[in-house]
Amino acid sequence: MNLAGMFDRTIKPYLLILALIFAASFVAGTFVPSPIRRQMVEMFEAMAGDYRELSGGVLFFNILAQNVMATMFVVLFGVIVGIIPTFAVGSNGFGLGILYRQASETSGYAKAALDVLPHGVFEIPALLIAASYGLWLGVMVVRRVRGREGTSLNTHMGHAFRRYFAVVFPLLVIAAAIETALILRLP
Repeated sequence: MNLAGMFDRTIKPYLLILALIFAASFVAGTFVPSPIRRQMVEMFEAMAGDYRELSGGVLFFNILAQNVMATMFVVLFGVIVGIIPTFAVGSNGFGLGILYRQASETSGYAKAALDVLPHGVFEIPALLIAASYGLWLGVMVVRRVRGREGTSLNTHMGHAFRRYFAVVFPLLVIAAAIETALILRLP
C-alpha cells in the first residue's frame, strides 16, 4: 500500500490542518520555561515508570490498549464538532515538544531526535489520521444539522472505523512493538 492509499481524500484537508496544529504545538512545547518543563518531564517519567515493571507481552498489550482506546476516543468523540481530536493533537504535539526540548538539553539535539523518532514514524501519524476522521465526523455532524448533508452519521462512522482498522490499528501495533522494545532496553 502506498502512502496516498493510507487515507482517502475525505480527510486530506483535516489531516493538513491537524498536522499544522501538531507542528505549532510541538514548537510551542519547546519554548516552555525550564522549571515547568522539568516538572512535566518528571510527571511523564513517573507514568512511564509504571510500565517498566511489566513483562514484554503485558507491556506490549498495555501500550497497544492505551493507544487504541485513546485514538478510538478521538474518532468517536469527533462528532462533538471536532473539539476533542483537535485538542488531542495539540496536547500531544505540545507534550512531545516539551520532552524533545528537555532531552536535547541533556543529550543533544541529534540524540533527542532519535528518541522522538519512533513516536513520529508510527504513533503520531496514527493519531493524526484518527483525529482527522474524528474532525471529519464533526464537520459531517455540523453539515447534517445545517441540512447540507444527507448521508447518515452511522454511514460516516462506519467508514471512519473501517479506515481506522485498516490503517490506524496496524500503525498502533507497530508503534506498541517499538515502544515495548525501547522500554525493555532501558536500564
